[in-house]
Amino acid sequence: MMLPTMSRFVLPIALVAVAAFAAPNTYAADKEIFAAVSPDGLNELRLETGDNDMVYSVWRRGKVIVEPTEISLRLKEKGFLNGAGANPKATKRNIEGSLPTPIYKKSSVNLAANETRVDFGEWSVVLLARNDGVAWRFETKFPDEITVTAENTNIRFPKETTLCYSQEGHFQTGWEKPAKIGPVESVKAGHPQIVMTPLTATVPDAGVVCVTESNLFDYPGLNFYRKDNEQDMLRSWQAGVPDNVEKGRRMTNVKSRKPYLAKTKGTRVFPWRVFILADAPYRLVEADTVYAIAEPSRLKDTSWVKPGQVAWDWWNGFKITDVPGLKTGCNYETYKEYVNFAATNGIAYIIMDEGWSEHLDLDRPREAVNVPGVIAYAKEKGVGVILWAAWAPLIDREARLRIFDRYAAMGAKGFKIDFMNRDDQLLECFLEETAGDAAERKLVVMYHGIHKPTGLCRTYPNVLNYEGVYGLEQGHSIGGRKVVVSNDVNLVYTRMVAGAMDYTPGAMRNRAFNAPPFDKTRDAPACYGTRCHQLALFPLFEAPVQMLCDSPTQYRTAQECTAFLASVPTVWDETVGVTGEIGKSAAVARRKGNEWWLGAITNWDQRELVLPTDFLGATQKEWVVELFEDALDADVNAEHYVRRIIKLKAGEPLAVKLAPGGGFAAHFSPNK
Repeated sequence: MMLPTMSRFVLPIALVAVAAFAAPNTYAADKEIFAAVSPDGLNELRLETGDNDMVYSVWRRGKVIVEPTEISLRLKEKGFLNGAGANPKATKRNIEGSLPTPIYKKSSVNLAANETRVDFGEWSVVLLARNDGVAWRFETKFPDEITVTAENTNIRFPKETTLCYSQEGHFQTGWEKPAKIGPVESVKAGHPQIVMTPLTATVPDAGVVCVTESNLFDYPGLNFYRKDNEQDMLRSWQAGVPDNVEKGRRMTNVKSRKPYLAKTKGTRVFPWRVFILADAPYRLVEADTVYAIAEPSRLKDTSWVKPGQVAWDWWNGFKITDVPGLKTGCNYETYKEYVNFAATNGIAYIIMDEGWSEHLDLDRPREAVNVPGVIAYAKEKGVGVILWAAWAPLIDREARLRIFDRYAAMGAKGFKIDFMNRDDQLLECFLEETAGDAAERKLVVMYHGIHKPTGLCRTYPNVLNYEGVYGLEQGHSIGGRKVVVSNDVNLVYTRMVAGAMDYTPGAMRNRAFNAPPFDKTRDAPACYGTRCHQLALFPLFEAPVQMLCDSPTQYRTAQECTAFLASVPTVWDETVGVTGEIGKSAAVARRKGNEWWLGAITNWDQRELVLPTDFLGATQKEWVVELFEDALDADVNAEHYVRRIIKLKAGEPLAVKLAPGGGFAAHFSPNK
């Protein structure tokens, strides 16, 4: 494996999983307290230092959200950075202003925050408090290279806290697991049982907190685990630098790891440890902290970066069956039909997924596919082409640049890179460097088979999507998986809080909970849940490149649904959490220009929701609403729906009935 060469940090050379070390669980009465308080006064982050250690805590409205918990960093060369016996100095500053965003869920982000820097000499802890959350990070000023052997970033929750979290049994994962809900002690204990970030905690009578990270560069991702005897705490657990790596055609297999997290420059900033805070869970979707505190864009010009929808082949297995004489499959004529479908419906891209190259060899495009021909034909039709690629062939930078140059010259618009399945230091360096290499060639990138986003889309706006989500890919060829429907609700409160999701919605073959057995030899790919559930996911889920997963054939059988899907923007001027409860339902409204779109979904429980429409504004302005509702028999015939056009005044509540596994989608236009 060729190591990436980064401009800002010294790169690691290798990787073992490294546990957070245990720090003494004592809190001296004479601790000195430093704090950062949000501009609105509601959120507070405290750091307490004393003779033995330092602890942090998180507060909202004067109530504790994260109990005092020890933090520290251990360096091979310097020992523990834990503030023990130190005499730190604090400086404060106020951050103001707003940031216009080229590609995001809002047209601008409020940067207002209060910062407290606690300086211990050659290192510091920086506390940051915003109105939507708080964050802290280590900063070091050592002259030489350092080796981080462990990080101690733990979370101690108040009693009776309930978690919504996803868990995996190892570090080599696509980060695609359905969420679980339960008390802290419900987390399966021990190594290597990792709790993936983001995770969300509900603290009774205090609020909700989503824990994640931002500005992850040259350093492994943050995960957690629970010790057997601890009922209220999660401890950090991160992947060490790879040592012995077996490289396959698709991905890598880390066979052993070095006993440290990172080798890096001694003068650097470390990732932000982020705590998104809200009174109600549905407000979490409005938070901007991950984006706002990430490193600013390194691209001077982003005008060439185009978000949009994409027609996709893999999920539906090239099953275009309504074009006379077409021999459907991974071939030139079939891809022309995907292009035709995209052009007809105003869809920006097609993706050429696995199969366009010989045996995943990106230097050997298949003759039957005629990649240059597809790209040229798509250009004539005003459609861009994004090429799928496994990660392994792109690890070596020389090979990556050769491949990027070749297909950029051909007219490809970008790459969907898959099967990374890691979050160690080397992988994070790859993500950063690849984004820069792609940007130099005006290529967009979509990171698939990867962990959650950590703000890289601000630093490199050509990074349009991340996967790291239990999405509609699950079980498509067997008629879907039932757990996907209920997990969709929880994604709004966990994974999506970190950023865009490459979920791939839009299935037009919909199955009720008790649907008949699925015959994959005869039936087209399908999913559980209602048609309206799928329609609702387009405004509900954030994705600058939103993939329509189903076949053009299926979309043509439901043209009014297709027209609605094609109308939904993929970047927004405003995002509002409307209502919802973890594990039960979710509703989000988004604005583009002077129009709004709304999506609401439920789990497998039939549900009636009253949706407030305050997001439409304070005046009693009248709106024309195109809405899609579950039909009365959608619990049995999941493809059945009702489309209506109504008029509604701003602020007037909207009562909707959702079938089991159902949804509701609406488009609001000002009544002229």
